Amino acid sequence: MDNSQIYSDNLERIQKTMRFEKTDRVPVLPTANAWTTRPLGIKLADYCANGPTTIDVHLKCWQKVQPTVDALQCVLYNTDFLKPMWLSQVRVPGVDLPDDELWQVEEAELVTVDDYHKILSTGYYKWLDGFLKEKLGDPFKDLQPTIAAGPEATQKCIEAGIVPLVPCIITIPFEMLCGGRSMINLMMDMYRRGDLLEKVLNAAFEEVLVANRNLLRATKPVGCWVGGWRGASSLMSPDMWKRFVWPHFKATVEMAVEEGVIPVLHLDSDWTNSLEYFRELPRYQCIMSPDGATDIHKARQVMKDHMAILGDVSAALLAFGPPQEVSDYVKGLIKEFDGRGYMVSSGCDIPFNAQVENVEAMLRAAYEV
Repeated sequence: MDNSQIYSDNLERIQKTMRFEKTDRVPVLPTANAWTTRPLGIKLADYCANGPTTIDVHLKCWQKVQPTVDALQCVLYNTDFLKPMWLSQVRVPGVDLPDDELWQVEEAELVTVDDYHKILSTGYYKWLDGFLKEKLGDPFKDLQPTIAAGPEATQKCIEAGIVPLVPCIITIPFEMLCGGRSMINLMMDMYRRGDLLEKVLNAAFEEVLVANRNLLRATKPVGCWVGGWRGASSLMSPDMWKRFVWPHFKATVEMAVEEGVIPVLHLDSDWTNSLEYFRELPRYQCIMSPDGATDIHKARQVMKDHMAILGDVSAALLAFGPPQEVSDYVKGLIKEFDGRGYMVSSGCDIPFNAQVENVEAMLRAAYEV
């Protein structure tokens, strides 16, 4: 079988799983960037210094680690992507850190209340352009080679028979401002100056939604991450979450579906107490991807046959194993879902210290049930 047929079969397997149809096996859709250097013996500093070539590292890793995968949730990677996404500085191995120490986001109060007023008076992206250049060293300029390599990287993935499921990430202003404002300050703003914050988030979202739609139209990806990190419903009161997070998150997901893109709902932290709201999203069109904090068993009960679920093998399990425990956990989930509406992956990224034999046990379990 040639790779073009393998690619078609892999994509069809994912799409059938989203519709809760029975397939020959459950799909395997790992997400990893830093960890892909480990099986290949590549220094993390070298990986971070060569964003346009990270696709080659990813493909070599998943060709070496067996059995094979259906799709990748990370096509290209560059730590500079974190700067506009978190509005924060990033410490990088080989520059600010030892060669094989994982990069670190430096959360600090870079966004002030004065910036809120600037956003309202000048517009979000006009403010953002100045903020990034002044505070974060103009990351989009540094990202240009990696961004330009995107189409070729996607094609390499397809030619290898692997679905490039997540070549891009989109999120909502709450997540970005939470990083730049710092979590503590933004949470306090929700109480102390909620009306101002709501105006800022709404104004920014009008621009961000258009920009995200244009990104999806320009790149035409199979899917995209719709990221939720600090917007988890467990981190704030239900009223605050419904006011500041859910309307924009929901509208972003619906926009991606309108554009024919699969929204992979990358849900870090605990969203268990808001699972019912996800039934408002289009049926069979999204993939929920919890990171281990959200109760995946409760998610299955609530979602029923509304939305497929991806994950959520924990970082601790992949790092410390043993392989049989990893295999038993994955097989248990496959059986619990009756092989429908479930896809195998780690919860969030495969951790940098994951053992190769544990990752292979996770992949192999999909083929053995």
